[in-house]
Amino acid sequence: MMQVNTKSVGLFVLLPAPLNPIGAFDAETFKANFRSVIEASPDTQFIAVDLSGIDFVYSDAYNAFMQFHQELSGKNGAFAVLADKESLANSLKKVGLERFIRIFGNEAEMAAYLPINAKVSANPPKDETKPEDHAPASPVQEPVPPTPQVPENPAPQPRIMETNPLVDETSSSRGATVIVIVLILIAIVAVSYFVF
Repeated sequence: MMQVNTKSVGLFVLLPAPLNPIGAFDAETFKANFRSVIEASPDTQFIAVDLSGIDFVYSDAYNAFMQFHQELSGKNGAFAVLADKESLANSLKKVGLERFIRIFGNEAEMAAYLPINAKVSANPPKDETKPEDHAPASPVQEPVPPTPQVPENPAPQPRIMETNPLVDETSSSRGATVIVIVLILIAIVAVSYFVF
């Protein structure tokens, strides 16, 4: 098993972006690095890749990101990218990856991420103050209502088009009508030529 230099940022284990000899993102090496982290710590739920300074990635990287998203979401986790270049963030959004993976612009955003389904600790931190430091408790204490969970917007469903927008159906019926009229005129001319 290879040793991968990782960094913890909030919930995420942040992997560096491996580059090939021409300076492009090396998806195959990244896949091996991801597998190495999972083998070393199978309970890991949140993994990200640091794409800082990179302007674009190829489709093999998109495929790897989707594969890792599926694997981590099966463990109630998430896959994310740290993309400080707007051009890269926009290209990830253009292919629709923002519906599946988290795209952060900086480490502070990543560190602040808390999934919607995260449980708040059932054991609140212990109060280190002395009992005499507290004001007397009121005889009636109202229960604190639970904080409502706001669901994320579901990913939009693709719309299936019933007609082809590139084909103008009215022009095809007009075209058929014109062809029929032209054929009738040719037939009339031919008949009148032979009859007269």
